[in-house]
Amino acid sequence: METRYINISFKELRQNDFSRFSDAEGILSSGLELYRKALLDNPYTDDTSTACVLAVVDDLIVGRHMMLNTKLKVGDEIIDIKTGGGGLVSSKSRGMGIGSRMINMAFELEESDLYYGALYSRAAYNIIRKKGVMLEIPQYVKIIHKGIKRVLDIPVIIRSAILKRRFTVERLTTVPQWAGEMAMNDDHKYMEIHTTEWLQWALDNIATDVSTDYNQFHAVYDKNHEPVGFFMTKVRTVTRDGETFNKANLAEWATVDASKLNEVDINILAIDAVSSVVSRLWTIADNSSTGKALKWHGYKRRGWLAMHVRDKKHLYPDIGDVSQWRIRYGCCNTIIVE
Repeated sequence: METRYINISFKELRQNDFSRFSDAEGILSSGLELYRKALLDNPYTDDTSTACVLAVVDDLIVGRHMMLNTKLKVGDEIIDIKTGGGGLVSSKSRGMGIGSRMINMAFELEESDLYYGALYSRAAYNIIRKKGVMLEIPQYVKIIHKGIKRVLDIPVIIRSAILKRRFTVERLTTVPQWAGEMAMNDDHKYMEIHTTEWLQWALDNIATDVSTDYNQFHAVYDKNHEPVGFFMTKVRTVTRDGETFNKANLAEWATVDASKLNEVDINILAIDAVSSVVSRLWTIADNSSTGKALKWHGYKRRGWLAMHVRDKKHLYPDIGDVSQWRIRYGCCNTIIVE
């Protein structure tokens, strides 16, 4: 039986009429349940562009690969690019190359010269690592101790007390206009465009099936209530080896002046902001001095955040150089997923 691959546009996603297909295994419906609202509310969505690649056998959906639109700054230019949302292949159709084929189709869409993504499954990672460049950013985790074990967090407690004398942190449900401007005030050649509108979208949309998952936005002010920074965390409920716990990722952040409020300080403030419900805070740092400072405050080095970039026309020879990038944990729209 021949497998057909069909591109579904955002307009079709908005119309939500897929009655011409059979979705007996819920392959498409599960993706729509998770992603439809987020995809359609995305400020970068263009109704004419591709939202999903479907794999179909005799009108039966056996695979889907959801996609999102985003924007990337490349030097002085801003370009529209695609990034992944989530793929799934029917259990009966795995091992037939369907997932690989859908990913390849997403890569080769003529809508943009670049495609990038992160947080790939092991199977997907093995497919995509040969099709472009892989940026690997050191990853760190801080166990947030409770009760008597708080004594292990003395460096964090001391630094937190100093920061609280200098700054105030407020959790907001409406992202202030200055936040997007602060995030975009960056000299790196490559960076995803996180405007205030995008930050609000990321705050309001969660593409997981766990009711206790949520995102947070915190503004940081000096004692004159002037904004000096912000950070966003995504809080997720995880069950592993019979244990259920909440973890957080420092998904986005920015400061006005790193000499007064730096990346490590933002991490310390984030620990305070999430510590009542979270037992682990994950972050990334591509700067070795930042990594050393995080370790001094009790963070442990744990693997890499792997971000893949597909430069289809080989237009950007330095795109694989991590030092040229502004990268945050929420890159590639991963801020809304698991």
